[in-house]
Amino acid sequence: MYVDPDYVEPDLDEVARLIEAQPFATLITDEPELRIAHVPVQLRRPAADELEIAAHVAGQDPFAESIRLGAQVLVSVVGPSVYVTPSWYASRGLPTYNFVAIELRGRAVPLTDPEAVRAHLMRLVADHERGLHPDESKARWKVDDWARDRTTELLPELQAFTMKVQTVTAKVKMGQNRTAGDRVGVMTALQESSRGDHQVVEELMRARYDGDGLPHSGGSDG
Repeated sequence: MYVDPDYVEPDLDEVARLIEAQPFATLITDEPELRIAHVPVQLRRPAADELEIAAHVAGQDPFAESIRLGAQVLVSVVGPSVYVTPSWYASRGLPTYNFVAIELRGRAVPLTDPEAVRAHLMRLVADHERGLHPDESKARWKVDDWARDRTTELLPELQAFTMKVQTVTAKVKMGQNRTAGDRVGVMTALQESSRGDHQVVEELMRARYDGDGLPHSGGSDG
């Protein structure tokens, strides 16, 4: 993926946060041939400067063979994104998109221990339940005996893996190439919209820019 220098996101903590907010990813490999899978991924942080991915596919999926071969995998995380109309700008411009796109590369390490696979699944569920109900622990679905037994039955039908991330390419395009006035116009329009994707991108822009459309002190925008 090509990334204009203006749109590079170098902060690994921010990259991790963006992945955790949008954990459904596309897996791509060309070993032994071009294969693609679409799955939720679980992000792990073995150390402050490291990322690791855990995920699984159906055992009958051709991608499972690639995992068992220890293939090189590209994990693509896309979103959120919104169309930006020039009518929101303070100056003249052309239509564009504001969006997040992240690519992670590494080599798949198959998980063969059933207990390790079970632990991955249980943590994946817990992560999603916490994301669904961040402030309401009592509302979160809990794994009961039936779900635990059913998971045990399904373990042989899955191929899970981990991947130590070797390279990270993160593109976060949020109006860095526009004037401060243009950014204010976009943020205002997104804030006034009732669409959920507009609200999410507006929050990402507010995290980068102040009320005048200028980068916050210490921000990554030039």
